[in-house]
Amino acid sequence: MKFAQVTILAAALAGPLAHAQWEDDWNPWETETDFGTMIAIMPEGDKQVLARAWAGVSTNRILDNGLEIGVSGRLEVQKDHPRRAGFSGVPVGAEGTGFGYQGAFTGLAIGAEPDDTDTRAQIETAYAYVEGGYGELRLGRDLGVAARFQEGAPSVFDALASGRQSLDPTGIDMVTTRHDLTGPSAKLTYTTPRLIGVRAGLSFTPKADVRGLDRDADRNLPDAAPITLVNAVEGAVNVSRLLRSEGIRLSGALGASTAEVETPPYASALYGRVTTWSLGAKAEFETISIGASWLATDNGIAGEGDYDSWTAGITKSLGDYVLGAEYGWAEDKLTGLEGDAWKIGVSHAVTKHAKFTLGYAENSLNLSQPNTFALLPGKNSPEGIVIEITLSE
Repeated sequence: MKFAQVTILAAALAGPLAHAQWEDDWNPWETETDFGTMIAIMPEGDKQVLARAWAGVSTNRILDNGLEIGVSGRLEVQKDHPRRAGFSGVPVGAEGTGFGYQGAFTGLAIGAEPDDTDTRAQIETAYAYVEGGYGELRLGRDLGVAARFQEGAPSVFDALASGRQSLDPTGIDMVTTRHDLTGPSAKLTYTTPRLIGVRAGLSFTPKADVRGLDRDADRNLPDAAPITLVNAVEGAVNVSRLLRSEGIRLSGALGASTAEVETPPYASALYGRVTTWSLGAKAEFETISIGASWLATDNGIAGEGDYDSWTAGITKSLGDYVLGAEYGWAEDKLTGLEGDAWKIGVSHAVTKHAKFTLGYAENSLNLSQPNTFALLPGKNSPEGIVIEITLSE
């Protein structure tokens, strides 16, 4: 099934909106705030109107011994595709009958059509930190290091970049290389200083149970065994080097994560420990950037729940214009689904604070193997024009 669609994305970012500093003999604090909005409209197809808005604040101070302490938080409101709350659940067109299972990492499943999800609000980050010569320690809601340190394919798009979409106009996107096992659940993270271009980190999440807007860690679908991830550990290494003589910046990252899977007794024989790996690299020349990313997970079901995905992209700068092309592919053995996405586009820096992007995109979803629960009739391939407007400061 194919249908044309037009997607219009408008983004307004003001950050820092305000910058204030209060100093006295005891408490020199520096505070910054920022906010933004993003709107996506699909006049054809499901006639979706998607929106995203956020507001954040952070404050910090330097102690006499050189340590920096601070707190940071961000509240986000989002209306994504009504059938897809973050990257999880039952993709549109993959509804089925009978009881199903969901991936412990991806959250993808085949089952009953879920209820429409209205506008949601969530505190995506809320953490305190201490940073000094021996690294940084964070405690609270935040991304794990596997997601924070990732490198990969460049894109001219902001909301629709392959493998890391924040809004899903089609409801069928199943390509993700975003290595975010725990979402915005509370965690403890330590990261080393960057030495000779290398930085490493480790995150620990006692319980992943927060339904984030772009990452749903609360695996609780109405027609699948509920899943809770506990004692999650995420580790990552990031490398970034500038080769001045060649004028090339090379960057890469390796990430790994694992967690215990808790589920009701009737499903406990199927699930074990979930393990996920990711790898990404990018090369930035004077006018060209090229990169790729890869992610693989067993979804907590050894040999039967494997999910693999990869993305690749290239951008080329021509004055104030940037041309780009990207592709992503994924296969999920648990659901028997396979999907891909490709996009081409050109962005123009209208001013220092405004960017306009025009492109064309296609997502596809089809059965890669027999699945007794799937009712997917062949292949779904929505495609159409994408327009993004980004304002920033």
